[in-house]
Amino acid sequence: MASAASAARATASPVACRLCGDSRARALFVKRGWTFVRCAGCGLVSLHPLPTPDDAASHYESSYRDGSYATFAAADDIRDEIARHRLAVLRSLAGTGPWLDVGCSTGAFIAAATAAGLDAEGLELSAAAVGQARARGLRVHQGAVEDFTPRRRYAVITGFDVVEHLLDPAALIERVATWLDDDGLLALTLPDIASLPARLMGRHWYYYLPPEHIHYFTPSTVRRLLERAHLRDITIRTAFKPLTLDYATAGLKHLAPALGRVAGAVTTVLPRGLLRRRLLLPLGEMLVTARPGLR
Repeated sequence: MASAASAARATASPVACRLCGDSRARALFVKRGWTFVRCAGCGLVSLHPLPTPDDAASHYESSYRDGSYATFAAADDIRDEIARHRLAVLRSLAGTGPWLDVGCSTGAFIAAATAAGLDAEGLELSAAAVGQARARGLRVHQGAVEDFTPRRRYAVITGFDVVEHLLDPAALIERVATWLDDDGLLALTLPDIASLPARLMGRHWYYYLPPEHIHYFTPSTVRRLLERAHLRDITIRTAFKPLTLDYATAGLKHLAPALGRVAGAVTTVLPRGLLRRRLLLPLGEMLVTARPGLR
């Protein structure tokens, strides 16, 4: 039975879509007491109503201390491997100059870029995550994008697993686009609700994760997001993550407990060597790159 809070959310008044401004939306399903709706104007899927800024900030910070991100941040070897893989993919697309990782968490990507000889820094909202990054000697600024004023332009700005967490993704993209060099590169990773895992799993898909994930994109809607910020040369690829089956199963147990139990049962009959081998897995995410348009 739905709680009073979920019932109130389901009957809340329509609000303008954060991507196209249309107020027409169709309810899709309810998960964890949150209603998911699809905009009739552009197809963006969002929580309805949206979390308040205070609720989003409070949940985000607490998740680093004792929630889902604390679990993932503790897996240093996996995070480092993901960071090195992302760096290898992007270096061939990037020019020379400084890199900025927006929403850098505890700094795995900055560490990988610095180790590769790049001039890299980060921007992160969570005080707990910034403290961990700085303890590693990494250059990380604490604060929100709207409050940060860079002292230079960047050859590359990355935002890994960030856009889906934002109350207003368009505002962030429009702002960070002005921080790029004229030939700079913006690179994002985010869940793709048109991906095969999302379509097969429906509402049980592990990236349908309220209230952490607020907006849910397809290639079409993320392209519209970037074009709104006057970005060009937009390319959308399938994103892969190098994960062990052990780690992927542990993640499923947290994000989708029912699926995690099934995966856990399957892994009990697999050889330990296979469970610890890193595999490039398509989990239903996309890697999106773009460059600034005419200024």
